[in-house]
Amino acid sequence: MSRIRDFIEEQFLIEFDETFPESSDLFKEGVMDSFGYIQLIRFLEKEYGIKFSEKEMTGGVMVSLTQIEAAVAEKVSQRGTASA
Repeated sequence: MSRIRDFIEEQFLIEFDETFPESSDLFKEGVMDSFGYIQLIRFLEKEYGIKFSEKEMTGGVMVSLTQIEAAVAEKVSQRGTASA
């Protein structure tokens, strides 16, 4: 999941640390807007071979690095279960 962290830090010019924890809301902190969110979703789908539904993208669940990583891990595990 470090690829997700690296992408967010490079794309949005931030650094996660004790003053900006991984649980920070990227929208409320002004780090990411809707255009950046779409870029992130495209990266995640390409990088991990997963697909997010419109409902998943607009549900407001993936606003922090912690939530994004959890959502990707869930999608990847579902993909593995579906192909097994």
